[in-house]
Amino acid sequence: MRLTDKQGRPSGRPCFFCIDRYSLIAPRCESPREPSGSAAGFPQSVAMFVSPSFTSRYPSRVKIPRAYHITWGVYGARLHGSSSPHVDREHNQYGTPFAPSDPVRHQLSRDRMKFDPLCLTLEQRKCVEETLFDLAARYTWRIHALAAQSDHVHVVITAPREGRLLRDALKATASRKLNKQYGSRPWWAENGSCKYLWEEWYFKNATDYVLRQREF
Repeated sequence: MRLTDKQGRPSGRPCFFCIDRYSLIAPRCESPREPSGSAAGFPQSVAMFVSPSFTSRYPSRVKIPRAYHITWGVYGARLHGSSSPHVDREHNQYGTPFAPSDPVRHQLSRDRMKFDPLCLTLEQRKCVEETLFDLAARYTWRIHALAAQSDHVHVVITAPREGRLLRDALKATASRKLNKQYGSRPWWAENGSCKYLWEEWYFKNATDYVLRQREF
């Protein structure tokens, strides 16, 4: 799509939001629970985080955060309504209470599951970490901290990718490796969180937090 002037004639300039079909509006952070900071996504002055082709053509319009703090849950862990700490759409802001325990809601969540809840074994957790480190090395991404736990995974990573797509790529790669070694099944809960670490102090805080979660 091209911009037009006041008379409706083509201006010859490409529309900023239609430069290529892989361009993405930067999302807001989901469920910021752990160390807080500017986790709401890109500043308003930065409208887009896009593909490498956009970066090469319009380098001054692209900014990459210092790192991302990405978290996702294991399948069946911390369901809505459970007694374990969890978030939902109404309870997902830093500093606010977790979602309340609700046995009825928890049972409804269990009834919708097609597989039994999962708790990662130590070997499976090591498999996840090795897989993610291999993926990062392949694409020259940098993992600053990683902690695969029995019911969720934390990673602080720097990569030239949009946050949610990066999160989904990490989950998918880990799933393929687990499927190959332990049999095919759902391994992860839907979605997860992706926090944009712009400031150095917030990056350090998030990295230290994840390193403290490590158990092996």
